[in-house]
Amino acid sequence: MKRSDCPITCTLDVLGDKWTLVIIRDALFKQFTTYGEFQSSPEKISSNILASRLQKMVSDGIFIKSSDPNNKLKIHYNITEKGRDLRDVILAAGLWGNKYIDGTCDILEKNKQAQAQMSAQK
Repeated sequence: MKRSDCPITCTLDVLGDKWTLVIIRDALFKQFTTYGEFQSSPEKISSNILASRLQKMVSDGIFIKSSDPNNKLKIHYNITEKGRDLRDVILAAGLWGNKYIDGTCDILEKNKQAQAQMSAQK
């Protein structure tokens, strides 16, 4: 149930914690799909938080959960179009961080690298 009809409030209900954005970042820029890959991020997300965020994002339609065809015990979380449409949100947050937080990496360079990897995979 929505708290209001404000699109910002509704978006924050879906994305409103730091771990959700970190997971989406890793899916977009690092092409992570497995639980182990997401857990390997330098931010060191805890196992229980990662599991709950992935489950919520699957139910919100940001990821699709599927079994690996070669290993039924391995699960993949593939980002959907709805999730990919968050690229501009992630980039905007990164650009803000580049401008105002000293020592951050270049988000535009990360985006270029991710786009090159996606093109090479096609």
